[in-house]
Amino acid sequence: MIKLTFFLDSRDSLKQSDEVELELFNSIFDKEFQESYLFVKEEQIVLDVFYLEDSLEPFLKNDEVIRLLKKDGSKALPITLQDEEIISTKKLPSVDDFSKIFDMGIAVQYSDDINGTKRLHEEDF
Repeated sequence: MIKLTFFLDSRDSLKQSDEVELELFNSIFDKEFQESYLFVKEEQIVLDVFYLEDSLEPFLKNDEVIRLLKKDGSKALPITLQDEEIISTKKLPSVDDFSKIFDMGIAVQYSDDINGTKRLHEEDF
């Protein structure tokens, strides 16, 4: 079983995340991804997300999260735990982090939009 716990400031704060990291974050909550992962890897994914704007209680239940918040305040958020170990602070997990967590390669494809800037097109788990 892979257990990931995300401690976030607010839903609005997610909009400030890196586009790729945010897309990957959203993808792991997709039921189809979780079912496919269970089928292929025979491992269940358990996800918890807590927002500071909703309740302080889940944050207070974890000593490491409290320590980081006392040290850096809300600037430490988002905080990601795998099982009970902190694996990422101040940002969502990266592509490399998710590759390690799920023990699989992740390819991110970009396409140029009409203005010539790169846009996230697709991620491939």
